[in-house]
Amino acid sequence: MSSRADLRWLLPGFVAVALVCRLPITSLPPALATISRDLQLTPTLAGLTTTLPLICFGLFAFVTPFLVARWGTERTLLAATALTVAGVVVRSLPTTPTFYLGTVALGLGIAVMNVVLPAVVRSRFPDQVPQRMSLYTVCMISGASAAAAATAPLLQHGLSWSWTLAIWVLPLTAALVLWAAATREVVRHPTGGHASTPQAPTGMAHVVRHPRTWWTAAFMGLQSLCFYMPLTWLPAILRSHGVAPATAGVMLGVYMGLGIPGSFLGPRMATHRHAPRVLAAFFAAYALGVVALLGSATTALLGVVVMGFGQGAGIAIALTFIAQQRDPHDVPAVSAFAQGTGFLLAAVGPVTAGAVYQASGSWTVPVLLILAVALAQAVSGLVLSRPAAGAVSSSGAPTR
Repeated sequence: MSSRADLRWLLPGFVAVALVCRLPITSLPPALATISRDLQLTPTLAGLTTTLPLICFGLFAFVTPFLVARWGTERTLLAATALTVAGVVVRSLPTTPTFYLGTVALGLGIAVMNVVLPAVVRSRFPDQVPQRMSLYTVCMISGASAAAAATAPLLQHGLSWSWTLAIWVLPLTAALVLWAAATREVVRHPTGGHASTPQAPTGMAHVVRHPRTWWTAAFMGLQSLCFYMPLTWLPAILRSHGVAPATAGVMLGVYMGLGIPGSFLGPRMATHRHAPRVLAAFFAAYALGVVALLGSATTALLGVVVMGFGQGAGIAIALTFIAQQRDPHDVPAVSAFAQGTGFLLAAVGPVTAGAVYQASGSWTVPVLLILAVALAQAVSGLVLSRPAAGAVSSSGAPTR
């Protein structure tokens, strides 16, 4: 077997891809008002800018296991990263057709990245699943929050929305180069590091027989709804309370950034020996944060803080549930099914919230919708927190 030194680019490449895998999504909302004005988009069409990638996340996730079986995990991730780079370039062209075409392309690329990254963790770091999932989500949220926080200041300093969105091609290209180096090493040393002998991933027909797979998909979709509806509309909700547009944009970055401590704790909460009680307290706190959006500007800002922590923990918990498979070859299929069905469920959120606001002229009903979804997320999370055969413990070892 090859030594860990043979794969010296694997961890840096993994970190780089994790850092950029949400940049194209979170860099958009602070610029959405400007884009909507320039391209003459209605609130419903503006919500579609977030919904389209989520539809891609859902539909194309089901294709990913076949791509992995044909090309391997690392090459599939390389191709997905390249497609995401191309999508960001096309989306930044200042026309309505290219804007939506690029949105679809980057959505397809990120859909594959979503499925493959947990599989990389489970196959290459099987004895460090909670630690590597924490690293993955911390990097993902750090990059996403940086993009969300930087967009409004860039626009304020005179940069057009087109160039503001195009800037994120630079870190994406850097991640592509680093992952290309890691892929080249893996091709040369296919059993390097902690990876087992290469084997075809388990078919989806096998994993869907287990109720836990369906509960995982439900949790993935509900936590995604709880993330993407606020991601798209928090700036507008805060502005309705009288918060300045620039401050609202920065608070979106704060919302993303506060997910970092949550993502540290999420995998540990999901694998804690008292997980049901720990998660129940977490879900209750998150629900209170949503309720705070209905109050004054001050309480709404406090709600953003609580929800920021919660969204980081939520995605980390979901990805840990996905990676908790006794057989690592099940992970691509479980990941594809959970993320595919989950993101299709989540896709209805932003556009529905936009349509409800357009019809009612108030953000009260959309916020109540987020609250209802948060409560449903709590139910599915508590079901999954019960011990199950084949799960991976906090030490990374499978439990029986």
